[in-house]
Formats: sequence, structure tokens, C-alpha cells
Amino acid sequence: MTLIAELRISGDPFALGRALEAAPGMRVETEYSVSAPVGPVVFLWARGGEFEAFESALPEDPTVQEFELIEDGGDRRLYEVVLDDTSGLIDPGVLHRQTSASQLRMVTGANYAIVTERLPDHESLAAYIARCRDHGYEVELLRAYPADDQHERYDLSAKQVEALCAALEAGYFETPRDTDLDTLAEAFDISEQALSERLRRGVAAVLQSTIGELDGHERPPGVGRVDASGSGTPPG
Repeated sequence: MTLIAELRISGDPFALGRALEAAPGMRVETEYSVSAPVGPVVFLWARGGEFEAFESALPEDPTVQEFELIEDGGDRRLYEVVLDDTSGLIDPGVLHRQTSASQLRMVTGANYAIVTERLPDHESLAAYIARCRDHGYEVELLRAYPADDQHERYDLSAKQVEALCAALEAGYFETPRDTDLDTLAEAFDISEQALSERLRRGVAAVLQSTIGELDGHERPPGVGRVDASGSGTPPG
């Protein structure tokens, strides 16, 4: 069964690291990348910082050969960037071919990235981590779950999923609400306070997994670290 793995990869040199440092708050999300004779080519969306500072710093970034602004969306901009393959960067195309990985999402900050990959199995995940570490990067496995387990994607318990689904179907999140907390709590035979806490934790887990702040990104509760062998360290 295929796996979805979310990892935090950090180190130096890191693609666009200097340019992102020059524009505090800027984050870039890779839309597409490809290996090329001139070096890895990436298309990425940037947002959250000063575009002028970012663009001024790009020519001075040792990991960047050249760049071009493709689209200006107002609060975000799309760039085509040719990376310098002599700077010690790991080529994402080669990494994916070596480990049979498929990148689903990559959001990059200054000298780190949060990466979501689809991999065939735990052995491929271990190989992916090992190759990143061979290039001198630090790797933290934030979570890994079977590709068909969407609940695990958001770090939700079965009770939280049940409560959120019931609240959604009953119109609890509508404006105005079609039901109240007391009515929902009676259906679950628990107190109103207990259901409120369950819903709050469930919503927080979904938000953390989707729009959670990348700075200070923390491991979700119950998720241990993984070494290059693919074996996890149980949480304390």
C-alpha cells in the first residue's frame, strides 16, 4: 500500500534560502519541477513577503542561475527559476526517480521546506530520507499514513471524525445554525462541554494540517521521529 509522508527538510545550502531570508515572511510553493541540462527548473508561487526584496535578492542567491516572473496575481507571483546544480543542491527529479517518490506539495521557507510525498512503501521512504541526509540535510518525519487513510492525513481521532461529520450534516457550522450543541451532545450521549472540546480539537487538527503556520512547525501529537531505516521512535 502506498504511503503519504510529510517531512521537514532543512540545511544549507537550500534552494532560494538567501532570497527568502531577504524577504521575511515570504514562502514559496513549488507547482512543478523538472530536471534539465542547465540545472533543475522549478515553477513556484511566492507569497507572504515583499516581492521587490525577494526579486532583488534572487540574482545574488548562490542557488539560483536565473529567474523569470511568469504571472503577477497580486498577493502572489509565479516564477520560473533555474537552480544552480553545482551548489550542492539535491536534484528533486533524480531524488524522485531513485526512490519512486511523487511530490504532492512543497512549501519552502528560508533554508527549510515542508514536503509531502507519495511513496510505494516504508523502504522507499527510508531511502528518501537517507539520500536527503547523504546530501547533508536534516530530515524530520512529521507524519506518514496509508494513502487511502484521509482521516490520518489530518491527525483526527475516530471520535473527532464522527463528531465533525455529524455537526456538518446537522448544519451546526451554517449561519445561522440549523442545530445547537446541546442537541448534538444528546445524540452522542455526552455532555455539551465534552462535545464542544471534541469539535474544537478536531477543527484545530484540520487547520494545523492545512493552513498551520510553517514557522516553528511542530510534530503533531503521537507522531514520532523516523531514522533512515524507516523505523519510528515512539512518542514519550
